[in-house]
Amino acid sequence: MKSENITASNSPATIDGASLHVLPTPPTIHLKTADDVRLEMAKVYRDMRRGDIDMGDGTKLVYVLGQLNKAIETTLIEARMESLERTLNARKKS
Repeated sequence: MKSENITASNSPATIDGASLHVLPTPPTIHLKTADDVRLEMAKVYRDMRRGDIDMGDGTKLVYVLGQLNKAIETTLIEARMESLERTLNARKKS
C-alpha cells in the first residue's frame, strides 16, 4: 500500500481527516525576511509559467506576498527610525 511506504521513510506526514490517508506534509515556507518573500514570489511565478498554479491563484498569492513584504519593510524602517532617535537623544544629553 502506498501510504505504508510514506510512513516507513521517516518523512513528516499528515493524516487526511476525511479519508484517513497518510499525506506527505508540505515543506515549511520561510517568510521572515524580504529576501525570503522575494524567493517565494519567484517560485510562485515559475509555477504559474509552468502551469502548476492557475494564474488567478498565483496572482492572489503574489499579492499576499507583496503585502507581507510591505509589512516586513515597515517593521525594519520603524526599528531603524527608533534606533536613530535613541542615538540623537543620547547625543543631545551629552
